[in-house]
Amino acid sequence: MRIGLLGGTFDPIHNGHIQLAETALQLALLDAVYFVTSFDPPHKDRKSLANFADRHAMVALAVANNPRLVPSSMEYKRSGKSYSVDTVRELKNDLGTASKVFFLIGIDAFVEISGWKEHSVFPKLCSFIIFSRPAFPQRALVEKLPDSFAKRLVPVSKESKFPDNDRNSFYLVENFSSSISSTEIRNDVRLGRPITKSVPTAVAQYIEKTKLYSDEGRS
Repeated sequence: MRIGLLGGTFDPIHNGHIQLAETALQLALLDAVYFVTSFDPPHKDRKSLANFADRHAMVALAVANNPRLVPSSMEYKRSGKSYSVDTVRELKNDLGTASKVFFLIGIDAFVEISGWKEHSVFPKLCSFIIFSRPAFPQRALVEKLPDSFAKRLVPVSKESKFPDNDRNSFYLVENFSSSISSTEIRNDVRLGRPITKSVPTAVAQYIEKTKLYSDEGRS
């Protein structure tokens, strides 16, 4: 099986996340994309997040209509910080050695990979599909990556056949953009602005019902 892994706080999940996953499904001929809700992200303050139950419930609602998009709570049962390397290892262990894992990530997060726990082992564990924003120069990405990573970069066009390699590679999807921001969605809720264009309908209804992110509700 070919499985995509999209991790995040999903605070809240939005249409940009769904668009990214669906693009990866089609582009890399994936069998499924696992949406892994982060429980205790190492680079964020948990106090600033909605609780795990709310965030994961919204993920489940957002992907309910597509059986190839799978909500995963695998980080919830794990003690300590939710490190990506541990999540990849667990997913590979669950799927078996015959499966191939593709880590889906935006370019702004990927350029910080040198600061991740055990970042040097990722080329042995999985491939990456990196979604670049328009006008982001590839040179700027290469300059920030370890040499062993930069040598595995493979530019990918959404209009051409996916260049699959036997070894794990870092596939750079150029000119992918989404203007949707979880931070802006939370601010819109607090200000009473509509969010129906930014999140799936079921997620908007959940936020309204629970008063999540509003001054009188859960934060």
